[in-house]
Amino acid sequence: MPDTNQNIETEQLQDFLIAVRRDLHKYPESGWCEFRTTAVIAGYLRDFGYRIHFLSDLIEPDSMLGNTADLKAEKERAVSEGADPELVNRLKCTGLIATIESGKPGENYGFRFDIDAVSVGESSSADHLPAKYGFRSVHENVSHACGHDGHTALGIALARYIAGSIASLSGRFTLVFQPAEEGCRGAYSLRDLKLIRETDQFYAFHLGICAGNYEIVLAPDNFLVSTKFKVEIFGRSAHAGIEPEKGINALHCAALIAVRIFELGKSGPSSRTNIGNFISGNAQNVISDYVSFNGECRDATEEQNNGLMKRIYDITEEICSQFNAVYKITVTGQACGIHNSPEQAVHVEKAAASSGLKIIESAHFNACEDCGHLIKAIQDEGKSAGYYILGNSIRGRHHSPEFDLDENSLRADLNFLTSLVHAIADRPQN
Repeated sequence: MPDTNQNIETEQLQDFLIAVRRDLHKYPESGWCEFRTTAVIAGYLRDFGYRIHFLSDLIEPDSMLGNTADLKAEKERAVSEGADPELVNRLKCTGLIATIESGKPGENYGFRFDIDAVSVGESSSADHLPAKYGFRSVHENVSHACGHDGHTALGIALARYIAGSIASLSGRFTLVFQPAEEGCRGAYSLRDLKLIRETDQFYAFHLGICAGNYEIVLAPDNFLVSTKFKVEIFGRSAHAGIEPEKGINALHCAALIAVRIFELGKSGPSSRTNIGNFISGNAQNVISDYVSFNGECRDATEEQNNGLMKRIYDITEEICSQFNAVYKITVTGQACGIHNSPEQAVHVEKAAASSGLKIIESAHFNACEDCGHLIKAIQDEGKSAGYYILGNSIRGRHHSPEFDLDENSLRADLNFLTSLVHAIADRPQN
């Protein structure tokens, strides 16, 4: 483990950041399965003097959207890779919120960092730096191909910096390490927590996307509203040669539904639909009795996205009635739009200027981010919240096997975050 001494110079803190990032990158975990990651975060932040609030103690398991993993197996793997077994075995779910008090009057400053990986295998090419330097994912078909290892490492390094600088700061700091951002599953479950809603200023970030090295996007836009869903079709099996008419062909039914759902993605300029998998376990000579598939719809506004989702229900109902099949649709994830609180801009601009980042006023995000649920919850309380893009000229593409972060840019991003802490929370001088 890297040295955790809080009294640390900038270069040491940056080296600590990179060491933590590489460790997290090597052991990626999918959403709601981040047991090792949660244990690593908790270990560091306890050493730094934070109070740890495990989400396991704050939310009910049935509120965890899209949670279908074998958690027993995931816990066993986390322990085999060095996680504290006592902690892992008592957790019902992953993620945590950490708080630290300055002891001086001031606001409650919140920061959110997502911690999960994606279901993408990582390149083993010799020119892929994680492979070259020995921190490529050890898990097949799971990797940090979206930069959340960088997000989490920034959160841990920032926590260390805040703890070491607490005497010169005011107020309270609340650091949210959120599971299951991929698939828009995690933030929805946290939106009503008191620890979230009582923050006065709340900041969230993503690396790369629409900003290069040493840049920051002040007001990203075009956050798509999205619903993720699972469709199950229940038919009746029969011999495909002797008496196919005795069956109800779930696969034929589901295939027709899938084609219609794909066509919905062409129904408007910002409409998006996709089906990521399609599963039926029958042999070729058996009328399929069960099919499931996972899909999503996205659009520019909540009204438009809800319209797409209604049409998906209607299409499924229409085709299933033709086959006399039964269906079930389960919502597995949700994302809402994001609009930054404008009063935060002065703090972000000040921190960007002091850390040498170029400010880009606006850029299109063109994807979904479930942190919108947390931002909206805080704004509904009359407080300020925003989402910003920290520059990183990534290698490869997001969600591709070749994805990798630029670590020099990551160091600059940490400088920005520490500058932001002082911009918002420096202790007033008497």
